[in-house]
Amino acid sequence: MASSTTTEAALEQAAQLVESKQQSDAKFPEISELLHASSSCEYEAGIPPDWQVVRKQRAVGLPDALFEQYDLLECRCFMGLFPEIGRAWITVDHRLFLWNYEDEEDFYTFEGQEQVIVSVGLVRPQRGVFVDDVKHVLVVATPLEVFLLGVGYRAGPRGGDVTLYATQISVAADGVAMTSIAGTADGRILMAGNDGALYELQYRAADGWLSRRARKVNLTAGVLSYFVPTFLSAAARGTVTAAVSVVVDDVRRLAYVLQQDAAIRVFWLGADGSAFEHVMTHRSVGAAAALLCPQFEGAGVELISLHVIPVNESRSLALVAVTSGGARIYFSTVGRAQRLHSTVVAAAASKTTVSEKPAVFDVVHVRLAPGSPGTRVHAAYCGGSTTLLARAAGEDHDAIVGAAPASAQILARAARQPRASLVELAAEARVEGRTWALAEIGGQTMRNDLATVDVVPQRRFAALTNAGVTVLEQQRPLDMLRALLSQPTVRDAELRAFVSTYGLDEACAMCYALLCADDTQPMRVDAAARRLLFEHGGIPRAAEAPAFAPTSGTEQSGGRVELSGRHNGLAMYLARVLQPVWTQSALAADGAQLRVVLNMQVLAGVQRRLQRLQRFVASDQRFVPDQLGSFATTAAQTADSARCWQAEAASLAALYDLLVRAIEVASFADLLCELNLPAASAAMPPDQRQQLAGATFARLVCSSGRSVCRDLALALVHAQPVGSSALSDVLGARCAGMFSAADVALCRALEHLRAAAEADEDAAAATLARDALELLAGIAASLSIQQLRDACAAFEKLNRLSCVWTLALACATQSDPRDTAVAFWGDGAPAGDEREALYRRRMDCYSVVLDMLDRRWPVDIHVLQQLPREDALFQFALFDWLLARDQSSMLFRMHAPLVEQYLLIEPRTLEKGDMLWHFYVQSSQYYNAALVLQQLACASDLDLMLTKRIEYLSLAITNAKTSVGSASAGAVPADELGLMVRETEDLLDVAQVQLMIQQQLEQQQNNEAARDLDRRIYTVTELYDRFAEPLRLWDAMLLIFKASNHDDAQMVEDVWQVLLRSVLDDQQSTGLLAVSSKVSQLGSRLYPSASAFPLVVVARILVDLSLERAAEYSRGLIFNTFVQAQVPHGAIFDALNKLYSQRASSSQGCSEFAALVAREVSLLAADWIDSQASSEQPRGLCDEKLADSLPVMDVDTALSQYIINATLSNNQELKSALQHVQDRLRQIF
Repeated sequence: MASSTTTEAALEQAAQLVESKQQSDAKFPEISELLHASSSCEYEAGIPPDWQVVRKQRAVGLPDALFEQYDLLECRCFMGLFPEIGRAWITVDHRLFLWNYEDEEDFYTFEGQEQVIVSVGLVRPQRGVFVDDVKHVLVVATPLEVFLLGVGYRAGPRGGDVTLYATQISVAADGVAMTSIAGTADGRILMAGNDGALYELQYRAADGWLSRRARKVNLTAGVLSYFVPTFLSAAARGTVTAAVSVVVDDVRRLAYVLQQDAAIRVFWLGADGSAFEHVMTHRSVGAAAALLCPQFEGAGVELISLHVIPVNESRSLALVAVTSGGARIYFSTVGRAQRLHSTVVAAAASKTTVSEKPAVFDVVHVRLAPGSPGTRVHAAYCGGSTTLLARAAGEDHDAIVGAAPASAQILARAARQPRASLVELAAEARVEGRTWALAEIGGQTMRNDLATVDVVPQRRFAALTNAGVTVLEQQRPLDMLRALLSQPTVRDAELRAFVSTYGLDEACAMCYALLCADDTQPMRVDAAARRLLFEHGGIPRAAEAPAFAPTSGTEQSGGRVELSGRHNGLAMYLARVLQPVWTQSALAADGAQLRVVLNMQVLAGVQRRLQRLQRFVASDQRFVPDQLGSFATTAAQTADSARCWQAEAASLAALYDLLVRAIEVASFADLLCELNLPAASAAMPPDQRQQLAGATFARLVCSSGRSVCRDLALALVHAQPVGSSALSDVLGARCAGMFSAADVALCRALEHLRAAAEADEDAAAATLARDALELLAGIAASLSIQQLRDACAAFEKLNRLSCVWTLALACATQSDPRDTAVAFWGDGAPAGDEREALYRRRMDCYSVVLDMLDRRWPVDIHVLQQLPREDALFQFALFDWLLARDQSSMLFRMHAPLVEQYLLIEPRTLEKGDMLWHFYVQSSQYYNAALVLQQLACASDLDLMLTKRIEYLSLAITNAKTSVGSASAGAVPADELGLMVRETEDLLDVAQVQLMIQQQLEQQQNNEAARDLDRRIYTVTELYDRFAEPLRLWDAMLLIFKASNHDDAQMVEDVWQVLLRSVLDDQQSTGLLAVSSKVSQLGSRLYPSASAFPLVVVARILVDLSLERAAEYSRGLIFNTFVQAQVPHGAIFDALNKLYSQRASSSQGCSEFAALVAREVSLLAADWIDSQASSEQPRGLCDEKLADSLPVMDVDTALSQYIINATLSNNQELKSALQHVQDRLRQIF
């Protein structure tokens, strides 16, 4: 099967599928999660029904010489298993035999003492006591003494070699028969005695001044026991309960002692393993178990053995005890509340070297024995979720009852129920003789035995009987299928039952394991597995399950597709083969070097399985995606079926490419070790080494794996003394997918550059540089940015600057032949667009040229003019670079044709905007300059001060008016130009109001609101609603009234009233003078707006305030206020006269109000007369205001009326003043 051109995206999807399968396998519940109820007893038979959990592999009889020794027995005989050294131990009175059951006739005899041996144990040695050859310590106990023998063990075929060393270390037993011996990971030796005590044999390298080399310490005795004579202690032993066995949990730092009365004592060995403390004793195990399981007979329960449950098997269960009836009682050292919160338990279990002293030791679950109650169980093994129970099946035979989790049934329940319960497969196997010990002697322990990739190795157990050793192999579902397929006639009913139980996907995965097995499969099994895989492996189909139903398929445009069992089995098997290395780190940093950290032995095994799988898939035409797809097109009756077949073909192709890539990565890792990666990586850049360090096998296979492997390959090329082409051939042959022809060309080009650097003649260097450029330009699209930088750096050292920009621009254009990046840039560079990657790639290429210019700054303008101008994106990048260096003048001097276009493109910046309107001014395009200035002033995305926005608006008005007489004005209609001017002027008015609001906010220390006004130009409505009205900014309200031509007279009057009253009442103000100043200030900005500055209303308020503050009033204050506001004398007179007329018509016509108004009119007229006489411009007026004039006849008439009213009110002073002004007026006019 040829490798398809699967895309990297499809490869990633295949990798995700593999990872999902691995995660599914890892989610198999642990034993504590399955034993969530108080008791359980659910067992099933295998398929076929006579299938066994453990199968007898071979039986090894005791050597005749040992039988002869047995015939010489006078007193006692004991035996057991030491799987650590591949030996069974047998004692006959005082003689000890270590029998190599792998070699049958090989046994070692020790007869170095005369006492009856009552117990033997194999423990780890303490550090620094024995020579390095001593890997274990044999503890031999007699009633009189306990002594140690060093054990040297060298593993090898047929059981390896064992050597015993005399240690001269012994202690007196004081008549205590040690019933069980156990050791800790750090070499402590614990011994359970028939006196019920727990002893420790402590030893060291040599005797001390005041202490012996070894001593026996009673760990469970009180202080008084040290003062009781030995003969009294011996007399008291008849009243104590003997200890049956002791077991040690090195992770949890616990020791358990089983007593003859079924009590269990728990001891804590301390956080560092050197302490000893009694925690508790459980004396009512049977009663506690009966409470949890009514079917359990707790009275008089007999416990035959204890078995530690490792932390990696269960977070909360710590110990299982096996009863003589075959029931298993599970204990926990974790409180109930913690057991119910798995995260707490997981956190506690993560302490793999330090444990806390347990607070509880509870019976939490009882699992009844499989089958009907039978004869007594006299030996048991529990470990790795497998249980073996030995029962007598006759006078000279035992039945080994095996029980192991039924993985398929458990997973099926877990998919249907919130919590799955334990279901076990159980069956018996017969062994010859009476069983003394059961132990595991090899194989791989797996929580989920479905995740099996090999026919071998299986878990192997040894059953030691008085007839010899029977080696048992645990049967997995894979072995069950193999047994079914190996039958002369495969029974379809059993095969269907098997597929129904384990599922089609799992059955197909097992077929792959059988077809790719290490050993030679019988032809019958191979043919049957192929038939099951291809004829019964299912077909892809459109999913009919609801969206929430768990399915194994893929999403397609026409709906979800459920792929066949053949496909899913392949994905499952591939995931399980890759599991040992998939997430493992492949590379690690070691100082300034890289090294391969994969277990090469494990990797070699994975590669062999992958290669066998590849050969099988490639050898069968039914796996070829093209043929599979064409078959679907012709055979399928509907388009929906064709779509499903095509989806399966695509996924199979991706899985096959992942398989091939994984094989090549494994070969490449092996090559890295062969070619001394640490030395080669020392020359790599530190940041590159840092990026490669920690790369996992999965990363090398997919994602950036190809580039990582290429970088490493280039490092090897540089480090090897042989020619790079020869090494390239090796790489291409062993892992062609990782080292392509383009990589070869790159290596050769770099060699040319190195040779050019060492050339003595310029002509030779030029030729080599040209050849290198030609090679690199041909593969420019495949170069990484770092490779491009390295090559260009070499060209720069040769002073071949044109080669730098030629290669960099070739790399940019070849990477994007359709100018997709230009279109992306033209669309405004939308975020999340898939074209952005190409744009970034081109920008990185351009940066190589710009960095070179940076290093050679200042650059002559002629060099810039030599740069290619065909690439618009490069031109724009160059312009950006010039602006960053504040070289806008050089930008104009280049006379590049794309300057205007560059300044118009996004992203819009203030600097580019300023340059653009200056560009338009220089080219006499004043109208365009005005538009740009207006846009800058109104832009909310630019960080501009409000004063700067006002400046831009003023410049915009100036340029717009300038364009009227310019040559370019004809291109713009007059009405459009006028409209633009009016809009800009309106914006300027609003901006000025906004500026005043900002200034007032700053005076009030409201800096946040003031900063908001810098961000854009608001509308008058926004200014009023958001700032002026809520913050009571009366001045701003009036300016807003003017800008909006507001016609609510009463509102305007109310604002003036509040404003002037507030000024008058201000404690820090100068009273009426402050009011006058405020009116003058505002009036100069508001006049002649009648809506915002109603003269009559303001005059009336001023008169009222002057009467209230008569002491502060000075003659002429009112009319001078208006004059300072640049109001013409005539307008002031009209307002005052109207005010006088309103009051004269009322009952208060001759009041003080009228008198004050009349006096102000007389002073106004006198001031006007004086200004006319001086022939100067009246005070306060400017050219922009209305021409100052006074209706003389109207004034004279008004004065006459005022004089009459003053005469009637007998106000002689006012009358005289009025007559004086009237006389002057008549004299002049």
